Amino acid sequence: MPVTHRSTTVRLAVLGAVALFSLGALSACSGDPGHPESTAETPLSQSPVADALYRCITASGWEVTLTDDGGIDASSNTIPAEQYDRYLADTWACNRTVSARFPVDDRQKRLLYDAELRERDCLAAQGYAVADAPSLQAFLDGYESAPWSAMASSGVADRSETMSDAEWQTINQACPQPVPGALH
Repeated sequence: MPVTHRSTTVRLAVLGAVALFSLGALSACSGDPGHPESTAETPLSQSPVADALYRCITASGWEVTLTDDGGIDASSNTIPAEQYDRYLADTWACNRTVSARFPVDDRQKRLLYDAELRERDCLAAQGYAVADAPSLQAFLDGYESAPWSAMASSGVADRSETMSDAEWQTINQACPQPVPGALH
């Protein structure tokens, strides 16, 4: 589940095959001067999954930024409030397509679980309340229908709408949200 930061930034954690996410046909495109026009073979970040999601969202006409760690940042300067619902619908459609293209196998799910536990510990060390993690089996069983993430179950998610940009960036740099496809 994406964690939203105020109206200025939306950060999506790509969750692979989570039923909430998907992507289909991709086209090489650009809309961000920081990311020159490229082909599907040209990596843009550490994660081919995030690259595919970025390409799909920009192909849908949205101006977003792909961070090196696989995050998608969307600014209220480029996504007007009155278009936010359409942006979210397009993003979820892209996520469904990407998930179909990059299914997450059991090994990746286990790596994601371990990465989420590390993020949970990091968030707690930063002073944020974080809900107890599910067991590995519960995480695996609920992966498609009720995905769990440390960030979404933390005090960060509760405060994300009112955090300053600097605080949001600091916590995401200190405790990066794991991205399947970039886990090894």
